[in-house]
Amino acid sequence: MKWKEAIRAFWLPVKASFDLTASERRFVLGLLLLFSLGLGARWLHQRKPPQTTPAPTIQEKQP
Repeated sequence: MKWKEAIRAFWLPVKASFDLTASERRFVLGLLLLFSLGLGARWLHQRKPPQTTPAPTIQEKQP
């Protein structure tokens, strides 16, 4: 099973370089949650149909 050993040899240094404390994990999770909230709000905002202004009536056109 050489492919598992190759993956493990690649993954261990990557995992060690991203070893975070509990407070750092909470911070990163908070950033991801805020980012997700912003994307969701943007999606909801863009989902709405654009508002159109009503056409002027005949009385409004005449001075």
